[in-house]
Amino acid sequence: MLRDAVEANQLEEVRKLYEASFPKSEKKPFGFIMKKRKKGLFDVLSIQDGKGHFCGLAIMMLSGGRALLDYLAIAPDCQGGGVGSQVLEELRQRYGDDKIVVEIESTRGLEGADLADNRLRRKAFYLRNGMVPMDFVVDLFGVEMEVLTFGGTLTFGQYHAIYKAVLPKALAERIRLQPR
Repeated sequence: MLRDAVEANQLEEVRKLYEASFPKSEKKPFGFIMKKRKKGLFDVLSIQDGKGHFCGLAIMMLSGGRALLDYLAIAPDCQGGGVGSQVLEELRQRYGDDKIVVEIESTRGLEGADLADNRLRRKAFYLRNGMVPMDFVVDLFGVEMEVLTFGGTLTFGQYHAIYKAVLPKALAERIRLQPR
């Protein structure tokens, strides 16, 4: 299901879905990702079904033996069939249970609110698939985010070290620990 996107057509499918799936304010320039990929700081993965049909993307930020799931998008025609859960299982096999890190927009204080529905569904998805929230919350460029792993312990310093290794210093310094 997961394949390193190396061929031009795979990269184009990934780029198109990436551009369509995330708000501009949340996207890193795709060229930046590709440049850092050459330095071993990103994995750009194509998700394919058993027939080789493109079903989505996973972009992993890599540093210090950890893999931060920076972007995950499932193509609309592949949603709802367990593809996301299957991808998480393959990521566990690829990187190891205690090495995967995920960020989600905070759900604190939003339970039951209409605006929170997508956030709550996203969190429930990760929890159903065995992830657990860490005991800290971060301010990621002005957005409060919860951090989850597959049960390994992770400190804010270890989490922040991923960004320090990949992003320019001025950007990495804008990521801060939030009071819980």
